[in-house]
Amino acid sequence: MLKIMIVDDEQLERDAIEMMITREYGDKVKLLKAKNGREAISFVVEFQPQIVFMDIKMPGIDGVEAVKTIKSKYPHIRFIMLSAFDTFNYARDVMQQGVKEYLLKPGRKKEILAAITRVSEELEVERVEAERKKHVQAQLAKAVHLLEGEWMNAILMNQVTEFSPAEWSELLGFQTTAGYAIVFKFPNKLDSFNEMVQWIKRKVKSTFPGEALIGVRDEYYLPCFLFSDSLQEKDKKLKAKLQPMLRNLLHEFNQHFGVAVCIGVGRPYKEAEQFVASYREALHTVRDLDFEQDVTYAFYHEGKSANVPQQDHTQEQESVVINAINNGDFTRAMKELDVYLEMISIEPTSTYVQKLNELFLVAERILQNNGIVLSSYQYIQAENEDDATNLAREKLRKLSEHVQEWRTLHGGDRLEQVKQYIRAHFHKPLTLEEAAEHVELSPYYVSKLFKDRSGMTFIDYVTEVRIGEAKREMLDASKSLKEICFNVGYKDPNYFSRVFKRKVGLSPSQYREKLLV
Repeated sequence: MLKIMIVDDEQLERDAIEMMITREYGDKVKLLKAKNGREAISFVVEFQPQIVFMDIKMPGIDGVEAVKTIKSKYPHIRFIMLSAFDTFNYARDVMQQGVKEYLLKPGRKKEILAAITRVSEELEVERVEAERKKHVQAQLAKAVHLLEGEWMNAILMNQVTEFSPAEWSELLGFQTTAGYAIVFKFPNKLDSFNEMVQWIKRKVKSTFPGEALIGVRDEYYLPCFLFSDSLQEKDKKLKAKLQPMLRNLLHEFNQHFGVAVCIGVGRPYKEAEQFVASYREALHTVRDLDFEQDVTYAFYHEGKSANVPQQDHTQEQESVVINAINNGDFTRAMKELDVYLEMISIEPTSTYVQKLNELFLVAERILQNNGIVLSSYQYIQAENEDDATNLAREKLRKLSEHVQEWRTLHGGDRLEQVKQYIRAHFHKPLTLEEAAEHVELSPYYVSKLFKDRSGMTFIDYVTEVRIGEAKREMLDASKSLKEICFNVGYKDPNYFSRVFKRKVGLSPSQYREKLLV
């Protein structure tokens, strides 16, 4: 419904304009009248008109001043100025405020209605453009979310060199000059785990300097990467910068949820392929923290955390094993694991075991990111190298069985659940994130399920459902194409028409004509 306010100090003029508009538009418009500029300014707050007929010459606050005041707070409102004076100065004053419509009093019906038509068309064009921009921004946000998931996996799998840091920066819209990891550890059996994770995500993104990338949580751990162009490699000031933020975050979390969490912080690195080292440092640091301690956060310190495996020539082979696990190629993973075991066999038993745990921790983290539900990580514990080797091979075998079983049992079911959700909600705005949350999977994994099992994207399937329903509704001749457009989840008839023609080969009107012949 179009909302119009009429502002004039002459009642006869107000009533005349009201009568013209009412006779033409009836209940399609809602009208409000004001007798001066002061009333108009006060009425506009609650009435929120789209169009205002404003007399220029009024006692007290005149029309020009009223327009200035209203447009300063409500720039989207359109004004049609009325004046008994055909003078350039009046027109110039209101034109400076962006007013394009200027009518002489007494207003003729034809001119009044033509002005409303022109302004209404402008408003509709703006509305459609705003919807288009909103749609583009929503699509962009989803694309960035998926890219973040890819970036997180690339870091953990040590594959960031496939794209340069500059290329990732351009794709994600933030600098990756230097980065470091923080890992949150949660107590067992929390009822409000999801709520806690969402709270932490919001807090990290709004509090910590630079850009934040939040991973997928598993039963106990939530990894985060933070990037900033102001950090320097091995920045000694990082601890001083973060300590107040960490203390405040932990305090607020405890006040809000009544429990403690632990936080481990890795060192910052300038090279993207080294970010995984910061993750490992943070993970091993947080493992040693106790929820009952007075201080439940800690920074990695090389002297005190020498057991954290450092990058060496074996890391490339480690990535090969992890990549095979992530791709579900467990035959290759077992072969590559044997190569890796041979490469680290020169290490002391404690380091040998530690490196194996590192490998499986990262591998399971990636699988969690991809939506595969795993139980909490069981650490390899062995007194000698032979026992550790056997346990590692057994762990990989069980992991293979679990992943294959999970994908067989849940992959198809989860995809069908997502499709059912789409079919039930296609008439509403739909996002990949909402659908993924409905089936308790990551958006990245839902997107991958569609691609792998259906050969189409999430958006392709939503469009397919909507166009199918539109075709069905076109059989009902009593329904307009505009009504059908809104019924199947589109807000812009022009956009609906373009999508329909792209999918069907005919415009909606052409398809209906052919259908009803």
